[in-house]
Amino acid sequence: MTDPFKRREFLKTSIGTASLAMAGRAAEKPPLRFAVVGTGGRGSDLIRKLTTFREVEIGGVCDIYPPHLEKGIEYSEGAEGFKDFSEMLEKTQPQVVVIATPLHLHESMALEAIQFGAHLYCEKILAYSVEAAKKIAEAAEKKGTILQVGLQKRANPIYEQAVSMVETGMLGQIAAIKCQWHRNHSWRRPLPVSEGDPYYEQLDRHLNWRLYKETSQGLMAELGSHQMDVVNRILGVPPKRVLATGGIDYWRDGREVCDNVFCVYEYEKKNDEGNPYTVRVTYSSLQSNAYEGASELVMGDKGTLFLTSKKALFYRENVGEEVLAESSKGSDSDAVIVTSGKTLGLSNDPWAHRGKPLEIDSESDESRDALYAFIRKVQKGDRKTICDANVGVENVATVLMANESIERGGTVEYPI
Repeated sequence: MTDPFKRREFLKTSIGTASLAMAGRAAEKPPLRFAVVGTGGRGSDLIRKLTTFREVEIGGVCDIYPPHLEKGIEYSEGAEGFKDFSEMLEKTQPQVVVIATPLHLHESMALEAIQFGAHLYCEKILAYSVEAAKKIAEAAEKKGTILQVGLQKRANPIYEQAVSMVETGMLGQIAAIKCQWHRNHSWRRPLPVSEGDPYYEQLDRHLNWRLYKETSQGLMAELGSHQMDVVNRILGVPPKRVLATGGIDYWRDGREVCDNVFCVYEYEKKNDEGNPYTVRVTYSSLQSNAYEGASELVMGDKGTLFLTSKKALFYRENVGEEVLAESSKGSDSDAVIVTSGKTLGLSNDPWAHRGKPLEIDSESDESRDALYAFIRKVQKGDRKTICDANVGVENVATVLMANESIERGGTVEYPI
């Protein structure tokens, strides 16, 4: 077959008509000129959501892979298409750049967009390394760039409520947090050519960039970043250390990143009396079992909060005499305690300590809500986005310390 990256020249479609329509709908304030680089699955999804805002016009889309670029032009309702990022910046003069490329490209493109003078919405994680993330944050600070990292749960009202519930003491002192993102899928995208094709490896490295160490930081970056960000928000501090393990144990298909990871993070906190204590957080991600999917479980001495993107359940703890009264049946599965000279039973039944839950529901479109929050910040000139560069650096450090622990073995301290 012919080179799939040079299959044909794409028509660079004018956006004049679309721009006039946008301006007519928001005459009081001209729309923000956006440009999007990376029009694969994630980038195209962001493009479709951006077209729902009258505050936005998409002037250019960029991708080196023609089928993705074609989709980007289609979804953007006629934006001009480019294969070169620098050319897109020069010709479209965007006020805002959205980066949805493979991770290893974030640093160079973010720095170029910032130097150009555009504000920046960058998909997670902010950069391939902590050092690169710091460079982006420093450049944004120097230039006054409004920057937001695309961590999915930042704009979800369920997680906003969760943070408030912890801060107001509804859960009491946090004892532990359990997070998981389990799937039963290889993560490998099908290729449009057969394995014997001369362009097979080039296409595989491009379309399946998440599976290779040169371009990806694996499960912790692509999935764990969202959930560890939730943990950092809830606890109000980054972790102190992590012990992690993982491997390629199921999908032995030539990939270079783990298909399963298991981590124990330690966070150092102080209780209401000012005494230090440790909160341990477990995180796991599987690609060969989807049981319970993606969720977070926050456990405190007054209550437990089960979190998902669409629903949360809050259970008050049954404590003291209430627990003892309910669990004094004396079955063989009970634990026993001694109180005031009396032996009493405590049930090990996993449902024994759950009251009727308080339900919290949300129909939030996390990505669209995050984009809208960013657009409003750009309009106001407010650099304090819901996930700014400093948060982005903390998030990069949090997930990459787990990868380092897996790579070299042993405990790794928080790197910054």
